[in-house]
Amino acid sequence: MYTGLRAAAAAAATLSSGLLIPLYINPVGGPDCSGWAALLSTITAHPAVPFWTIINPNSGPGDPNTQAGPEYQQCIPQLLDKPNVVVLGYVATFEAEPSQQARVTTDIDTYNGWAIAYRPDGIFFDQVSGHTADFTAYQTFTSHASSLFSFVALNPGSAPQDIAYYSLANLLLTAENFYDQFNPSQLSLNSSTPASKQAVVLHDGPSTPPTSLISQLITTNDIKAFYVTDDVQANNQNPYDMLPTDLESFVTAIEAAASA
Repeated sequence: MYTGLRAAAAAAATLSSGLLIPLYINPVGGPDCSGWAALLSTITAHPAVPFWTIINPNSGPGDPNTQAGPEYQQCIPQLLDKPNVVVLGYVATFEAEPSQQARVTTDIDTYNGWAIAYRPDGIFFDQVSGHTADFTAYQTFTSHASSLFSFVALNPGSAPQDIAYYSLANLLLTAENFYDQFNPSQLSLNSSTPASKQAVVLHDGPSTPPTSLISQLITTNDIKAFYVTDDVQANNQNPYDMLPTDLESFVTAIEAAASA
């Protein structure tokens, strides 16, 4: 596994639980990176909270063997400058469809080819099947990513069918859902499926922090990362193209729960 300086990213975050943020938002050029400005200021205001932040320029890094677009070249360094942030590059895996597996490897290599100033710390694999039959494919994907990057995350969207997937990554998104369709009882939490490797991401949520749920997941269950947004997925829209209305209060609530 890669062990460069950024391998220790988020070490300055003294709390063990934080946020996994699908930052599927164009940062917009300019000195303040206005599309990400609210997040950048919130990260700075909460140095004890770890933020795992997923960037997704174009359903992945873009065209093979190209550099990031100008706005990403300008704004990713502002995330990387934060000692409590891990930046993850989005890679779709198409549930290990054989015809798409070469594309997965190419996307990993494209991120790896980005200039060090804006190269992500790790890879976030989306559309993970979680099935036993596909385990070998994901073993190949994650092994390649781990040889180049310091962090690997998998998104099966629910608990993987095969618990061996927990051995492949630093973090698994084991619940991605509409807010009103989620219940903490859906999570599998035991020594083989540890909370310290699990994240929950919910959309179509309330505009104010759901403090009871935050307390349950972070204080009681010790989930590694949680994120809820009031952005919506109506008509198959991107539910992560806006930050939560009250991001600051949400992060404050996460910090309080993780400190309890």
